[in-house]
This record gives sequence, structure tokens and C-alpha cells, in this order.
Amino acid sequence: MSDFLFISERLLPTVKKVKLDLFNSFEDETMSAMIKKQEESFIPFLSLRQKYGVHQKGGFYPLPKKYASLLDLFNKIEMNYLRNKCQIQFTVQNNFSDIIQVLQLLTLDPSLYKIKGIQDGIVIQHPFQNNHNNNDKNNVKYSLEINQFQELIEKRIKKLREKLDQQVQMKHKEHLAIINCEDFEQFGSQFKLYHNDFDLNDVPDIRPIKLKKSIFSKELVQFHLDILNFMADYYDKRGVSFMFYDNIVTILSVHFNKVKSEIEKALKNLMNLLTDKMQIIMDHINKQRWMVQLDRTSLPFINKQCILNLFFCY
Repeated sequence: MSDFLFISERLLPTVKKVKLDLFNSFEDETMSAMIKKQEESFIPFLSLRQKYGVHQKGGFYPLPKKYASLLDLFNKIEMNYLRNKCQIQFTVQNNFSDIIQVLQLLTLDPSLYKIKGIQDGIVIQHPFQNNHNNNDKNNVKYSLEINQFQELIEKRIKKLREKLDQQVQMKHKEHLAIINCEDFEQFGSQFKLYHNDFDLNDVPDIRPIKLKKSIFSKELVQFHLDILNFMADYYDKRGVSFMFYDNIVTILSVHFNKVKSEIEKALKNLMNLLTDKMQIIMDHINKQRWMVQLDRTSLPFINKQCILNLFFCY
């Protein structure tokens, strides 16, 4: 009998351990299945009216998306000149939104570039380039070494960044006066941040300069306007703010009787120009899971015409 009790006591912990391990295994499998299921059905919804923008580097304030995209384009143009030392040509067919953003940049600082309108776009001439022979890479205003050029270009980028910051800071100061928090300005300048109640996307749009002769056809401008109007109405009727990319492209293609490549190009143009109102979420590897998000609250029907007139100089 004592031998049996001894054996039972030795076996009991093993039995309990086996049951516990079985239960833990079942629990782990159940939890992993739930997590896996959640990951498959999860949609990364991002708010367009987010409080903070991007480009908060180098001791600068954060920028709203529509200003950050201008800074990105300016940076690309400057780096292109640094590498090639020649003028840049943008066509309406391939650089629709880039042309409009260049015209916005010239509103901020007319001395940034000299531009010439051509039949299908614009030619951008850098101020460091000799006026007499635009295509000669060796004919540059200053015979400087590459590092000297880079230093000058970095100063130009920094100067533009400061102008963009000033635009946001003026709006932020007005907001602080409305909410009676003027004391926050000193604190914010110390840490390069804005009041939590201040929406960066409320800063004014930058009106582009007008060309002597319009390079955008009325049909092309109207096509983009019609797409924006249709999308806003379509989203409103369904009470949604985002849809799958392939779905909306197909719907637009059928409605406007256009090939999908034309619709995709127009959508890209609108997203580049209205970054605080439209965006595409591409977090998923599968393109069919891409999402097109539209901020319906910032696009009231009566203001749509004004919004696109502002951007298209039309």
C-alpha cells in the first residue's frame, strides 16, 4: 500500500502538468487563431485631419501635408539640378500636379526659378544656371565645386522651409488668440510644436501664380473637377470615408467611360494637390487592399469649384 501511494504521489504532478500543458496549448492555439484572424481583417484607417504633420526634423516645426509636399518637390528639383546642372522640363501629360506646385512655390518666393511656358508644359531654369546657354552643363553662373553648390542649395531649401513655417505660425498665432492661450507661443517655439487643439490642415492654401497663357485645357480641368465631385457624392450617399482602390477606379472608369490608366493618373493628381483631403493607404502588400480615403467634411459641395479653381489657375 505504501508503495502504491508513493507511486501515485510521483505520478500526480505529472498528470497535473500534462493537463496544464494541454490547456495552455489549447489557449495558445485559440489566441493565435484570434490574432491571425484579426490581422487578416484589419484595415489601417488613418485620419486626414491628424494633428501633426511630417518633416519635423532639424529643429523645425511640423508641416501640414500640403506644405510638406511642396517642400518635397522643391528638394527634388534642387537635387536634380545639383546632379545635372541643366534646366528641367515638366509636361502636362506627365507632371500635371508638379507644374501647379511649382507655380505655388513661385508665389512663396518669385526668385526661386525662372519659368517659360511651352505648348505642353513649362521649362524651369535654375538661378545658378547661365541664361545664355541653358543646355551647357559647364556654363554655370558660378564656377563652384560640387560641395559649394550643395551648400548653396541647402540654404535655399532651408529658406523655403522657413517661409512655409511662417505661414503655419501666423495661423497658429490666430488660433491661440481665439482660445486665449497666447502664452503657449513661447513654450511651443522652445520645443518646435503647436498647440494640441490646432489643426495643421486649417492653414491656408498657397495660391499659384498665373501663367501668361494657360497650358491646361478646359476639358482636362473639368475632368478632374468631375471626378472630385462624383467621388464626394458617391462617398456621401454611402456614408463612408474610404473605399478599396480597385473598386473606386472601376466605378470611375465605368461612369466616365475612360480606361483605368486615365482614372488612376487623375486620382494621383488630385491626391498630390489635395493631400489634406485625399490620400491612398498602401500598407497592404496586396494592391487589392489599398484604400482611397476622402475627407468629406472638408469638401462641401459649394466649395469644390473654388478649391479646384485655386489649384488649376483656371
